[in-house]
Amino acid sequence: MESTPIQQEPEDPREALAVADKALRRLTDGLRLPAGLFPLLAAAVALQLATAAYGIAAQTVTGLVVVLVGLAAFLGTAALLLHRFRRINGVRVDGLVSHIVLAAGASDSLIYLGAFAAGVWAAFASLWWLVAAAAVAGGIGCALGARHWWHTYRSNPAAHARGVSPRMLGVLAVLACLGIAGLVVFG
Repeated sequence: MESTPIQQEPEDPREALAVADKALRRLTDGLRLPAGLFPLLAAAVALQLATAAYGIAAQTVTGLVVVLVGLAAFLGTAALLLHRFRRINGVRVDGLVSHIVLAAGASDSLIYLGAFAAGVWAAFASLWWLVAAAAVAGGIGCALGARHWWHTYRSNPAAHARGVSPRMLGVLAVLACLGIAGLVVFG
């Protein structure tokens, strides 16, 4: 006697999509940021901007060490914040690294580049109060941009989850390092 497999009716695709949307909404609504993420991000960016401006203007080995210390402090803070986010939520969110930690949004990038340029110019002119002001403005601007992205992401995660590809981040990091090396060597 042969048994015939029982065929199930395929689910209604609209019903399956509605269930998936509800699950995504529950997950997104339940996500929490680590306490102090935005102030820590602002401070780390400001420190990195200030040390970069000083180091580039100094054009010495000590200046290069200061640049690297500022970069290490920023990367350490970013790693800590991402670790805390993953520990709290148990998930990774596409776009979180690039939009929150690396300020990869268009407005965030413009704010960062403007603060960086102003800080470097002020450092070459030995206007240290202006270096500090540019660094603080850049840090606050990047943190506010990250906060804006987070709220936008929470309202529509599917549309705002895309981050910058790791390959593009690698290319940008190499170009930034080459630019800094060029400023130190030829500046």
